[in-house]
Amino acid sequence: MKTKISCRIAAFVPVALLSACGGVAGLDFDLDGGGDSSSGGSGFQGPISTTPAQKINLPQDGTATLNGRAVVQSFTKNQSTQQVTVQSQSVPSNSNVTLTTSSGNIIAVTGSATGSNVTLDSRTGDIVQQGAVTTVFNSPDRDNGALLLDPSRTRFEYQTFGTWIQGRQQTTGTAAAGSYGSVTPTASMPSGRSASYQGISTGVARLNDGLQYQTSSNINVSTDFSTATISSSNTTANSLVVGVPDRAAPELDFGGTGNISNSGFNATIAGPGTSGEAYGVFYGPNAEEVGGTFQATGAGGVSHIGAFGAD
Repeated sequence: MKTKISCRIAAFVPVALLSACGGVAGLDFDLDGGGDSSSGGSGFQGPISTTPAQKINLPQDGTATLNGRAVVQSFTKNQSTQQVTVQSQSVPSNSNVTLTTSSGNIIAVTGSATGSNVTLDSRTGDIVQQGAVTTVFNSPDRDNGALLLDPSRTRFEYQTFGTWIQGRQQTTGTAAAGSYGSVTPTASMPSGRSASYQGISTGVARLNDGLQYQTSSNINVSTDFSTATISSSNTTANSLVVGVPDRAAPELDFGGTGNISNSGFNATIAGPGTSGEAYGVFYGPNAEEVGGTFQATGAGGVSHIGAFGAD
């Protein structure tokens, strides 16, 4: 039975380590050249898909690879203070996640994106927690972690999304946030009607205290399939440092509007404490769902990347 998602989702927090075969058809799409080389604006071109959209059906026992796009940020960390400094953020680039299942549960995940890769496997000692709609992995040393919405447990039928961190305990590391699924064929994109979508996001942020957090928020997208408006609200921040409390993070809320191109959209976003870009992708045969990624920065070294899904 699939579960309705809510804003607050499990996190790859370090407290007690969360003591709380082949590809999937129809999940490939081509990118217009502008999608990877531009930071948005007039040069942005959304994804182009000529493949009929198919529902994601993970095997009971086996391996599936889901394709999509991810944003990546690199960081350095002061081991004494636990504070991080974000060195760079990327625009979305091609990415994939490979999921291994056993008896219908995800037991291993590999995330691959330009500049960031992670592999976590419960069969080799990594710790996995299955939540109502999420699967969360941590390495025993808390160096690597990943969170993915389990596509077999949510109401989403054509997409999933998640985040990972590599090198959390090192002096240098990376974080990634990706959206994966079966893109609406470009020729089947709706016109002459409006739609609204509600969902959630998950992300990784460096806040103005210099520490690293995992984030979640409510997402709303409305569109007439010429332009799209996205808003992120009720953002919460789960600390990735032992002893630092979780908190609300309204400074990370944002909103923005942008143009639809091909099977996606790019919106310039801004909020109380950040500004940046959101990159949307429509999923399903007739744009039944929308997902994507976002990236934003703010004063004092604040940096936020994330991925979202809505229907």
